[in-house]
Amino acid sequence: MKRTWLILVGGLAAAGAVFAVVYFSVPAPEPVRHSNLEWMKQEYHLSDAQFVRVIELHKAYWPKCGEMCGRIDDKNGKLQELLAATNVVTPEIKAALAEVAQVRIECQTAMLQHFYDVSQVMPPDQARRYLAWVHEETLLPHQMVPTTRTTKEH
Repeated sequence: MKRTWLILVGGLAAAGAVFAVVYFSVPAPEPVRHSNLEWMKQEYHLSDAQFVRVIELHKAYWPKCGEMCGRIDDKNGKLQELLAATNVVTPEIKAALAEVAQVRIECQTAMLQHFYDVSQVMPPDQARRYLAWVHEETLLPHQMVPTTRTTKEH
């Protein structure tokens, strides 16, 4: 029973971490302001035309991102309701966990596709740097699962 709760809590923590990364890593979905992306132009040495294309890609992605965040919120809310009603893992809870996981997969896939689309606008060497950075910041395991810190007692 203890292991079941640890798995359940770990899954919820991972879902929350993914949501937080997506939600807090970027400014509000609309409108995308040029100044919010200006750092990319400087950091990745984008031409004016490349920068305009990056802005277009961001503007196209934000509604999808917002929709995914809404779906994650909905699925997490339903899961919370189920969890509040029992102290055992029911088939409904298992199904809700699977739904949350599926939406997270869809969200991460869409986010990764967006990163790849943006990278294709960049010069190849800058695209590699950009992808390395976004992978490190958003997709590597340490970003999605909270770490457990242990302390030694003296």
